[in-house]
Amino acid sequence: MRPSNGAEVSFFNCGGKLCGKVVSKGTSSAKVGTMIVGGAAKVGANEWKGSLFNPDDGKTYSGVITLVGADGLNLKGCALGVFCEGETWRRVQ
Repeated sequence: MRPSNGAEVSFFNCGGKLCGKVVSKGTSSAKVGTMIVGGAAKVGANEWKGSLFNPDDGKTYSGVITLVGADGLNLKGCALGVFCEGETWRRVQ
């Protein structure tokens, strides 16, 4: 779950890469089924890199996804490779 808007995303393996789609929108403008991660490649034990779509602003960012403990994923997106912003999402039980 994204803490800033309550959106819930299901992350899954898609052809050996990490994908994620919205399953509950919370207060986000996202539609259920929107892909926010469309094939991030694993680059380390707990890290993936790829494109991250932000449905709230309609933009796609170059991103890094990092596993944070057993119940968290930190998603960090960058514009122009310099301006970066991230947020740690938590597993929904």
